[in-house]
Amino acid sequence: MPEQELQVAERHDVHATAFCQFPGTDPLAIHEVVRGELGEPNLAVFPQLPDRGVGADAVGRSAALLADLGFDLQPHGWRIGVTDGIDARRARSILRSDENLLADVLGAEARPAQRLKLTLLGPWTLAASLYLPNGERVISDHGARRDVVESYAHGAREQLDRLARITSLADFTIQLDEPLLGDVLDGTISTASGYRTLRSIPRAEVRSSYEQFFKVLGGDSQGQRVASLLNLPTQDEHWIKRVDLLHQAGAGAMVIDPSGLTHRKWERVAGLVEGGDRVFLQVLAPSERAPGVVEAVNSILRPWRQLGLGLGQLGALTLMPRGDFSRSSSAQAIENLQRLASYAQALEQTRVDA
Repeated sequence: MPEQELQVAERHDVHATAFCQFPGTDPLAIHEVVRGELGEPNLAVFPQLPDRGVGADAVGRSAALLADLGFDLQPHGWRIGVTDGIDARRARSILRSDENLLADVLGAEARPAQRLKLTLLGPWTLAASLYLPNGERVISDHGARRDVVESYAHGAREQLDRLARITSLADFTIQLDEPLLGDVLDGTISTASGYRTLRSIPRAEVRSSYEQFFKVLGGDSQGQRVASLLNLPTQDEHWIKRVDLLHQAGAGAMVIDPSGLTHRKWERVAGLVEGGDRVFLQVLAPSERAPGVVEAVNSILRPWRQLGLGLGQLGALTLMPRGDFSRSSSAQAIENLQRLASYAQALEQTRVDA
């Protein structure tokens, strides 16, 4: 992998993690869940609580990372290119408060964790969700979308530096959610008026912007380890093309929902594993009846073996819930994470015994 691309975490054991969205408005209570259920060797997350309202939503929270770009909230959505409005200041304040709380929680632990997974909107989903002062979407203007992606990359890099400075963290996994990337590439994003769609963005531009995004995230890391994780809708009929595009740009891991995978998509997953990438596999919905360990492990090993992958390659797997916990109770989240951790432990033992 070229030097400008993100480093991939050199861990080869199976562990569990989660999406970062949790219910309620009390971040300290959620930290207790996360630290209690996703401690080492599992991968803890930086919680997000969208129930806190404006500024805690996915777009507002990601926009709060924009470096040297002001924004505010209008009836049609978040707008950039203006002086920070009251809602923007609230979004930035929530984010800083969450960072400081994380530092306090980790500082109180006898053995603070070294690793953390954060979730952000992918740069193209964010650009497609933001608006220009004239009311049109950012992706409609080449210069504006370039500036937003660049500003976002530097803002995310600055957040990693802040977290490394105020905590013991040195190993970050950045999950980039890109639910709108397919629409951006296919030209199916509506204009502000809704009467037509915006022109599709060239694949070469998307790939180049992601290469630069990864370069900024992984650059000047001061001893940090930063791994990229892309989350794309697996139900997208062009999912393989999207994966290949981001893989070429330097993505080192993918979130995979097996319910959306055809045989061809499974074969592409196998190719990722054989190429050294990591797979974050969604295996249990928060509201789903949890199968026993043997049943769950066999349901994972069955397609694994059918694809010709060896048990020694199970270290490419990280287990995740099938969906976030934003509409779940704390009890449901705890039970789900406990089950996932037990599945991961059993898979890891299977790998070790192979």
